[in-house]
Amino acid sequence: TTFDMFGVILVLCSLTSLVLCVCVQPSCVGMTVTQACPLSYSPVCGSNGITYPNECSLCVARLEKNVDILIVNDGPCS
Repeated sequence: TTFDMFGVILVLCSLTSLVLCVCVQPSCVGMTVTQACPLSYSPVCGSNGITYPNECSLCVARLEKNVDILIVNDGPCS
């Protein structure tokens, strides 16, 4: 179940077990699958349990896989 409140989304995430987490919708407006992302390393943890080098890389993965991947937290997934 997803509740959209003030740009923050509460989602039931399954990383290792079913837990309640606060996930954020990434800013992917106007991006394409062929988007060239910056090389800057500012890792974000996706709701699929994968660490992306930056938010742009997460957005490209969303587009490539056609899956709604959200940002669980800044920094690598634990």
